Amino acid sequence: MKAQDNSTDPQHIYRQLKLGLGHELVNDGNVFELMALAQKDGNQLLATELREWQAPCSDSNDGPRPTMVPTRGFNKDNAKH
Repeated sequence: MKAQDNSTDPQHIYRQLKLGLGHELVNDGNVFELMALAQKDGNQLLATELREWQAPCSDSNDGPRPTMVPTRGFNKDNAKH
């Protein structure tokens, strides 16, 4: 009998997340479906964590996300020269 790969099944991933496992399985392709499952299940904490996971942010290694508007620099317009 062939073993089924559940690593891409949102239901399986959601069950893993409820157990505190499977965080590495969350990606851009399934995060919204997982948020909907959490909302439907009434799991507000997990739904919030998934919303925070998908929120645009950056780490210090790669700089700001390209969707952010570039700034002219800190206080460049208001500084007295």
